[in-house]
Amino acid sequence: MQLLSLRQKKIFFLSNNSTDTAESIRKKLQGMGLSIHHTSILVATELVGDYLLEKYGKIRVKTFGTTALEQSIKSCGHIISSASSKDPCDVVVVGRDPSFTYEKLYDCTRTLTNGAKLVAVNPDLFHPGEDGSRVPETGAIISAIQAVSGYSDYESVGKPFDYSFKKIQEQSLSEPKSCIMIGDNPYTDILGGYMAGMHTAWISHGEIFPSELGFKPDVTVSSIGELVPYILFGEFQEESYEA
Repeated sequence: MQLLSLRQKKIFFLSNNSTDTAESIRKKLQGMGLSIHHTSILVATELVGDYLLEKYGKIRVKTFGTTALEQSIKSCGHIISSASSKDPCDVVVVGRDPSFTYEKLYDCTRTLTNGAKLVAVNPDLFHPGEDGSRVPETGAIISAIQAVSGYSDYESVGKPFDYSFKKIQEQSLSEPKSCIMIGDNPYTDILGGYMAGMHTAWISHGEIFPSELGFKPDVTVSSIGELVPYILFGEFQEESYEA
């Protein structure tokens, strides 16, 4: 981080997190000894409201997720309907919901069959727990909803979908080819950066890059420290993005 700052690189943290805010993530980074202004953090939780506003205008929304997700959407002027309400709504937004229940699954699928659109904060099926276990994520809930409702299509704000990458380009005033996406998830970080037209640097942790993706990252390293030579002498320009 210090090296990037000294070389006057613009640094953005792009997170698929659907429970935290940019401010809470900033505090976590500070606890790790990193100092970064909250405007350099884009988190999917806070992007959903803007996405809905830009695409649909101010609408009626049901949320299945955390209070932070609901408040973020409400702050953009959308009307929040109770999850159990039978009133019609325009969009159902789903994030990681540790309290997701059979009743919520029923309420969500009923709303979709009545004509609402489905929006996922991110498509992640799980994230790694501290003990190495798989912690269910938004995508796992989406899969359950699709299985019951028969609703195959959904929109998503998080990586690898393009909305979050476009937001960073808008804020940084940079072209994709002057940006590098750094991350350790091939299916979200690296695929998203590749589809956005950015350079990509994959932190492999000793794994093999999935061949089914049909491309290879520009740079593959085992740890983030190995990126230093590329920062000092590589051809990458202006930006550095981290998942």
